[in-house]
Amino acid sequence: MLDAFSSALSGLRTASSRLQTSANNVSNLQTPGFKGSKSVSSDVQSGGSRLLGTTANLNSGAIIQTGNAFNAAISGNGFFQVSTPGGGTAFTRVGNFSVDSSGRLVDGTGNPVQPEISLPGGISSFNIGSDGQVTAEVGGTTQTLGRISLANFNNPGGLTPLGSNLFAPSAESGQAILGAPGTGGLGQLVSGSLETSNVDIAEEAVSQILATNAFKANANVIRVADEMTGTVLDIKA
Repeated sequence: MLDAFSSALSGLRTASSRLQTSANNVSNLQTPGFKGSKSVSSDVQSGGSRLLGTTANLNSGAIIQTGNAFNAAISGNGFFQVSTPGGGTAFTRVGNFSVDSSGRLVDGTGNPVQPEISLPGGISSFNIGSDGQVTAEVGGTTQTLGRISLANFNNPGGLTPLGSNLFAPSAESGQAILGAPGTGGLGQLVSGSLETSNVDIAEEAVSQILATNAFKANANVIRVADEMTGTVLDIKA
């Protein structure tokens, strides 16, 4: 009986995690650059399953035109680099850039792009080239402000999710390999565009159905085991 309870409880935990992960994916269906996740589990020899954690799906989403010159999507491999408030470096596929109060080019949550790019006042036009070169027209003169570099990893799937579409390197991912867009296997930038979420709503619907059925099945196992335990105790009494 105890083995049945233990196996069913582990199954409940796994099914619950899958449901929560899938629900988070669906809620971010319209979030630019969002990378879906899935729960990873393994069977236990004694019965049931063991939750190993979650892993991110880093497949590219579709690229859509926005018409905003401060938007840029990566067509191919690579991540933008940004500096975080704690002084570290994070990586993201989301190129919804803007300018902060200090004139720096920042991502959607206000993290400065690295290498840092500062914009002068009086800009009449702005452009991010496919090679990452950032230019602006000031007083009728085109100025080069810097270049957005990209980072890649030996194993991008090993990156650690930080939330807000940011990732950090880990021992599994390896350290960042930096380069200019369009070089060394890195993708090119598509100006005035954003990468959409890579969540597949049909896949998530199937995942939720399977997880819900697994949850119900394990709950029924616990109910039956509880009834059998009660019957055995009644007999002994």
